[in-house]
Formats: sequence, structure tokens, C-alpha cells
Amino acid sequence: MPNIAWIVGAGRAKASIDRLVDRIHSDEWLLGIRVDRAFDSEVLGIPAKVLAPEELIASKIFVAFRERFDGADIAHLVYAAGTSMDWSRLLSLVGQHWEMLLWSLILFHYVYPSSKAVPMLIWDELLTKFRFETENPDAQAPFRGSLVDEKMFAIDTREWKLRDVLAEYREEAQPKIREVTKPAA
Repeated sequence: MPNIAWIVGAGRAKASIDRLVDRIHSDEWLLGIRVDRAFDSEVLGIPAKVLAPEELIASKIFVAFRERFDGADIAHLVYAAGTSMDWSRLLSLVGQHWEMLLWSLILFHYVYPSSKAVPMLIWDELLTKFRFETENPDAQAPFRGSLVDEKMFAIDTREWKLRDVLAEYREEAQPKIREVTKPAA
């Protein structure tokens, strides 16, 4: 699989700088993260485009590995930019992976218990969905552990033969990756 390097991104108010490299997390490739929403900034004295916090958070919700976890980055972004973020946009970006956003926001609340950076309407929407899902589990819902960390959940897909959704996403994304990474003619 070719390496896909994501942009250098930073949160508003110089809250966070990070570079995502070398992995497609779940269907992050298809989430709709838009570089054209980036804003002009300066990083280490070099002019740069910086992803909007909504795009940056969406790109980080699946960085949850044993050796690398971006939960603190997300918490810092929400703390620094939450009151000015487009929360509808973020919900749209994470789509069916809203539980990963909720997980990140629960960590945020644990770290910053007095913050009101997350609007109550967002908490209400996510917690209502969560309650509904836990009370009415979908018997056909696939195992999604490989989306979180394919190594830590390898036993599930390899030995217990549960569905490997990450492998399916990667297979689906390959033609798109080849098209994007094709050298210019």
C-alpha cells in the first residue's frame, strides 16, 4: 500500500501541531476531509495551510493504537477551538463512526470537566444515539475492532474469524489511492 501523507495540521490558537503519516484509518480516506477548508498560517516560520479543527479531529479519531494515541490532540483541539467549531460539520465528517467521536469527547470531558467547549446539543445527540444503540443492538453490525487497532484486535480477525472491516475499507480504497498517487502525465 502506498504511503499517504496527510497535511501538517494545527488547531486554532496554536493549540496543536501534528503530522499524520503512513496509514489509512478505517475509511478516513472517504470521510470528506477537505484541504480547501484549510486556512493560511505559519508553521516554524514557513507559510502553510492548516486544516480546520473539524477536519483535523475527524482525521485523528482512529489514531488509537497502543504505540500512538491522538486522544490528547483531540482534547486540546476541542479545548482551544470547541466554542467556535462547526459541530454539524464534524458530525457529518465522522458519520457512521460517531461513537469514536463520543469516545474522544468523553476523554475530553474527563480531562477538562469544567469546560463547556462541547455544546449540550452535541452531547444530547451523541448520548441519545448511544443509549438507543445499547438498548437496541444491531445483530448484523460487524466487528469493528480492526478499525481501532488492527494489531491489538488481530486475534479477533485471524483466530476468531470475525469480519475485518479495515481490510475491506483498504481494498475498496485501493483504486482511489492509485488514482490520487498516479504521477502526472
